[in-house]
Amino acid sequence: MTPSTPAGTSTGTSESTSARRPRVLPALLLALPLLATAAAAPAAAAPEPGFETLTPVCAPAPPVQHPGCAGARSYRGAPLPSGTPGQLVRLSGPDRFATAVEIAEHGFPEADVAVLVSGEDAHLVDALSSAPLARSLAAPVLLASRDGLPAATAAHLSGRGVRSVLLIGGPDALGEGVVQRLRELGVTDVQRVAGPDRYATSRAVAALVPRAAHGWVASGEDAHLVDALAAAGVAARLGEPLVVVADDDPIPAGQLLAARGVTSTTVAGGPAGVTPEALAPLPAPHRAAGVDRYGTAAALAQEGVDRGTLATDVVLAPGVQGHLVDALAAGALGRGTLLVGDEPSAQEVVEAWFDTHGLGRAAAVGAVEVEGGAS
Repeated sequence: MTPSTPAGTSTGTSESTSARRPRVLPALLLALPLLATAAAAPAAAAPEPGFETLTPVCAPAPPVQHPGCAGARSYRGAPLPSGTPGQLVRLSGPDRFATAVEIAEHGFPEADVAVLVSGEDAHLVDALSSAPLARSLAAPVLLASRDGLPAATAAHLSGRGVRSVLLIGGPDALGEGVVQRLRELGVTDVQRVAGPDRYATSRAVAALVPRAAHGWVASGEDAHLVDALAAAGVAARLGEPLVVVADDDPIPAGQLLAARGVTSTTVAGGPAGVTPEALAPLPAPHRAAGVDRYGTAAALAQEGVDRGTLATDVVLAPGVQGHLVDALAAGALGRGTLLVGDEPSAQEVVEAWFDTHGLGRAAAVGAVEVEGGAS
């Protein structure tokens, strides 16, 4: 697709009519008006919140020239939850590219390095492993088309004075037109991570994430990409690699994880996504799965909580097939991801999460509407 794709198409753009946007429906309204009230309150009503501190991992040397490594610098990240329950943060633009920029402005307001991935549905899989690497670089994930940079992406890079950009995926995903446009914007260091196929690209990206004792694995098949999207946030927060695996050749993924020091693996989703046979080469695998994509996302978020992420600070992302791209850039925020859809099971899962963990802060990303919430 291109940035001019019409609203409401099935290509997965953020732009769509409200009738086609997945919603948090009235079953949750007992809780979600609290979010709207807190979001609408004047800033003076609560203490000034702090901010996350993002420190790039500089040893071994990152795959791009990083000003933060040269200057031993840390960066201001997203605002920390203020402690007031029921906050709602909306991160959405008129299309998928602008939505990624909104996420970058929220989570990486001082970043001078960026990770650039394809925002086109045909190449979504190339970027699934990028969130942990991006967060280790204190960098946002931004979207491009195959042949160039959408206006929102270009404006963000130019406005932030970004000089180092890491491309994820080969020329079929991000062509030479993208590189040329980056040069025109003053980007002096453009590097690329790619393999001959989606699985090799995923392994190449994961190999650049700092060593960790735990890893995450999801299916790389088109029908199950949503599981990797749901796992990305907690993997990024914990600084652990995320790899997509091929059912017919899982050994390379297992070898890569073992070589990176991984001794235990969380597998996203049930056997329809990653078959039992594909588990064998993985280091001490166990599944986090539900009866559908919504239950699996909650199981992955809970796995993150069990490993140290914050249960009350989550992303609400669209779980419907046409809008999965909206969750892509949000993975680098490092928060558990709950998928939203119009199906009753989706509503029940999200409501159960809030009932169990309470309402801290929720970021509604892209094509998600919260009924009763403020704009």
